[in-house]
Amino acid sequence: MSSSKFIAGNTRIIILSIVGIALAGLFFVLNQPIFAGFTIIICGTAALGMIISADAARSPRPILLADLSANHRRIILENAGNKAAEKIQVTAAGIEKPWDIPVLEPDTQTEISLPTMVTNLTIEVTYQAGNENRKSKAFTLGSYEVQDDPFKPTFPLFNWKEKK
Repeated sequence: MSSSKFIAGNTRIIILSIVGIALAGLFFVLNQPIFAGFTIIICGTAALGMIISADAARSPRPILLADLSANHRRIILENAGNKAAEKIQVTAAGIEKPWDIPVLEPDTQTEISLPTMVTNLTIEVTYQAGNENRKSKAFTLGSYEVQDDPFKPTFPLFNWKEKK
């Protein structure tokens, strides 16, 4: 067993912060400001990572994502969260029968077969996480909007013109 399991989450963050500040102070006193800066950046990043992981462990939730398969004949439903989604119901525009999925565990995906090939589809995913209220999420699958040119200047100079 590692020693970090014996120390509580907030205590680890405080200890890491104190050690980081002490090392940075030591490097600064030894006239090594670059190493002091590196120490502050590395310890700060590690402390922030610990804070984020502690928050994720304290409040788990499912994050459902949907996409069309490459051949546009299946819906791929994925749970990217850290809690299981239960009682999932997927309804699609233009298809009368909804699909029911009992449970989708974290970091898993399932595929739903469509009756025909589609180019774009709007679906609504309704789910429940534990004893919480049911939540729903809408996805537009398959239709991608044309994105603006990221290099187009806000204020055109030097006769910038769009390519046609």
